Amino acid sequence: MRLTDPFSPANDGFIERHIGPSNDETATMLAAIGRASIDDLIDTVVPPSIREQSRLDLPEPRDESSVLAALAELAGANQPRASMIGKGYYGTITPPVLRRNVLENPAWYTAYTPYQAEISQGRLEALLNYQTMVADLTGMEMANASLLDEGTAAAEALAMTLRMRGDGAPRRVLVDKHSHPQTIAVIQGRLHPIDIDVVVADPDTFA
Repeated sequence: MRLTDPFSPANDGFIERHIGPSNDETATMLAAIGRASIDDLIDTVVPPSIREQSRLDLPEPRDESSVLAALAELAGANQPRASMIGKGYYGTITPPVLRRNVLENPAWYTAYTPYQAEISQGRLEALLNYQTMVADLTGMEMANASLLDEGTAAAEALAMTLRMRGDGAPRRVLVDKHSHPQTIAVIQGRLHPIDIDVVVADPDTFA
C-alpha cells in the first residue's frame, strides 16, 4: 500500500516511507520469474548450508521520533577532548558560513532522485565547489579535492602528478622522511598497488 501523505503523524515510520515496490509490484515480479513468494525465491537462490534459519534477536521496531531521540541521547554522552596526538591532528575551527552552507546545507545530503537516497552526489558537488575555490585562490591550473586529510591529499597529489607526466615517466617518487608517519604510510599504501616506488629520504642530502 502506498501512502498518500508520507508526512502524516500516523505514518511516522521508516518502512512505510521507504520508496520501494508495492505488494502488487512484488507479486508481478515474482510471477515473472516463476516464484510464489519472497521466501520461495530465497529458498531457491540461498544454499541451506549458509542460510540462518532462526529469527534474529532484535528489539521491537520504533518510530522515527523515538529513534531520533535515542540517537540524540547517545550523541549527548560524547565528551569532546583536546587532541594531544599532534603529528598533523590539531584543533580546527570551521567558519560558520562554511558549516551552514556546505556541511549543513540540505542540498548536499538529501536525495536527488528516488533511486539515490544517499549523500554521495551531494558530497561530489561540495568537493567540486571546494576544488574550484582552491584553483581560483591559488591561480593553479589544477587542484585536487581529497578526503581532506593530509595523508590522502599527499597520495592523490603524487598519483595525479605521475599521471600528468605520462606513461614513460619514471615510476618513482621521493617523500621527505620528516613527513608525519601516517602521511608516509598512506602514500606507501596508495602508491604500492599501482607499482610506484616510494623512496623515503632527506631531500637535502638525497642523491
